[in-house]
Amino acid sequence: MKYLIANWKAQMTLPLVITWVNEFRSLVEKDEQVSSALADKVFKIIICPPSPFTLYLKKHLGDAPGIAIGSQSLSPKENGKYTGEVTAEALSGVVDYSIIGHSERRSHFKESEEVIKGQIDRAQENGIKQILCVRNQQDKLYEGVSMVAYEPTGAIGTGANAAVVDVLDMKKQLSIPTNIPFLYGGSVYAENMTEYLDTGEVDGFLVGTASLSAEKFFAMAYKMLE
Repeated sequence: MKYLIANWKAQMTLPLVITWVNEFRSLVEKDEQVSSALADKVFKIIICPPSPFTLYLKKHLGDAPGIAIGSQSLSPKENGKYTGEVTAEALSGVVDYSIIGHSERRSHFKESEEVIKGQIDRAQENGIKQILCVRNQQDKLYEGVSMVAYEPTGAIGTGANAAVVDVLDMKKQLSIPTNIPFLYGGSVYAENMTEYLDTGEVDGFLVGTASLSAEKFFAMAYKMLE
């Protein structure tokens, strides 16, 4: 199974989300190759919107074959008196996946390994698959995570994607078990993703900027068939 994950970060509004969903669903439904590949589990699309739009995505795309909804993070806390937190219990049944340990969460919000371990535990307890992001071999890998996304900080939002040889070298250094999907994230677009897929070592992508355009993200979905 290959994976194409959209991480919209904090870059969308409700009108933009409505337009995106309508455009993307139409593109998928009109393309027999992509829609068949999704239905046949050749690859899976996971869309991680800002939290306020999660239920809208669930309602309008959650029934589409091969498309799942995820969260961009979740709380390390269980349900309780924690104003502003979004817990795994609250997300259970709404999302199937959650991004955990993204470099922007680590840097902007000072999420520690202790916090990340708590998030993984809460996700696993509530049946939410974890997309664990790592920046280098110093970031911890946790037992039982669903997939690992390597996102070198120098490539995120810069337009300068990491060299394939460097990505494969990092995969080797991380010693990821063969049954855990390995993803790449960092300035990846339809124009450069094939070079990673051709290695047979990269199982998918965590996509930021390119996922904000329904047309560009669909072009990446089409490339997953090559």
